[in-house]
Amino acid sequence: MDKWTLTEAANVLGVPQHRLIHLCEKKVVIPDVRDARGRGSSRQFSRRNLFDFAVALEMRKLELPVSYVQAVLKVLRAFEHEAKVLLGNFILPDSLLAPNAPQLSLIILDGERLFFSLARKGKSPRVFGGVNIHQRRTRGRAGHHQNTGQLRSEQAEQALNGGRTKTQIDLSRIARDFSDRLPDV
Repeated sequence: MDKWTLTEAANVLGVPQHRLIHLCEKKVVIPDVRDARGRGSSRQFSRRNLFDFAVALEMRKLELPVSYVQAVLKVLRAFEHEAKVLLGNFILPDSLLAPNAPQLSLIILDGERLFFSLARKGKSPRVFGGVNIHQRRTRGRAGHHQNTGQLRSEQAEQALNGGRTKTQIDLSRIARDFSDRLPDV
C-alpha cells in the first residue's frame, strides 16, 4: 500500500500543510495508515486519503463549511460501498483512473441534497442519492447516512430538475488531477 507523509501529501496537492492539518484535526479526513499520536508523531495517508483531501479542498474553494465537507465525505464513503456492490471492484479513486472509467460527479441541490451521477460511455448516467444534509445540523446527521440508494431514472430527472440551485463537482477530474501529480514509483 502506498503511503504519504503530511509533507508529501501537501506537495502532491499543492497546498500548505496547515490546510491538511486543519482537515485532520476537524476529522474531515482521518488518516488510513497512521494518525498522529501526540507531539513529535506524524500522520501517514493512503491514496484514498489524498483523494478525500482533494475533494475537501475543492469544496472549500466553494466556501462550504468544514462540517458540511465532512458530511459529504462520509456520504461519499457510503456511495463507494454501494457502487462496489453494484459494479464489483469499485474503489475510489482508482476506479476513476482506469481505462474506460466511469465519470463520477457529486451534485449538491439547494445546498442540502446530495446526489452522485455515475456515467459510462454510451450509457445513461445512474443517479444515486437524494441524501439530505442540513448545514446547521450536519455534524449530528453525518453519521446516520447508511446508504445513498440508486434512483429510478424518472425520480432522478425530477429531483435534479427540481432544485433552485445546483452545484456539480467532477470527482473524476479531481482524481485525475491529483493522480497526475503523484510521483512515479
